[in-house]
Amino acid sequence: MSNFLVNNTGTNYSLYYNVLDYFKTIMNNHPSITAVSQGPLGDIDDIQYPFYPLSNIQIVGAEFQPSSTDYKILLIVADKIKLKNNESEDRTNAQIVPFYDVDDLVDIHANTLSIMNDLLSFTQYSVEAFQINSTISLEPFADRFNNGLAGWAATFTLTTHNNRDRCLFNLYP
Repeated sequence: MSNFLVNNTGTNYSLYYNVLDYFKTIMNNHPSITAVSQGPLGDIDDIQYPFYPLSNIQIVGAEFQPSSTDYKILLIVADKIKLKNNESEDRTNAQIVPFYDVDDLVDIHANTLSIMNDLLSFTQYSVEAFQINSTISLEPFADRFNNGLAGWAATFTLTTHNNRDRCLFNLYP
C-alpha cells in the first residue's frame, strides 16, 4: 500500500489533483487492473491500451459546500470482449460455452463488477480523507465506446473536507 493512503494527515484532499492521484493510486495497486487512465474514455483504442482490464477516473463536476467539496465521479472498469474457443464434446459437436454465449461478456461483467466493488469499498470504508455519502449507481456496458470494451461504469459523489474560511492569497490589495 502506498504512503499516500496511509499517511493522510497534512494533505489537502479537496484538491482536484489529489482526488485524481488517490484513485490512480488505488487502481494501480489493484492486482487485477493492468492499465489506469483519467479523463474521457471516448478515444481509447487497442494501440493505446494493449493490456486489460483497464480502469479510468473522470471528475465530471464539483460543488463547494460550506466546509467540504463534493466531486461528481465517473469510475470505469473495462475489459476487451473476446470470442471463446469452440470446444466439441463427444460425437454430437455440442458447443460448451458457459453463460449461453460465444464471447466472455458475462465473465467480464462479473470480474469488472468485483474490481469495482473493491475500489469503492476501500474508498468508502478504509480511507478517512473521503466520504461517499450518496448512492453509488453502477451501470453495465458493452461496446459503449465502439471499441469492443465491456465493463461497469460507477457514478457517485465523493465528499472531501474543505476548510473554506480562508484564502491562501490576499486578493484585495
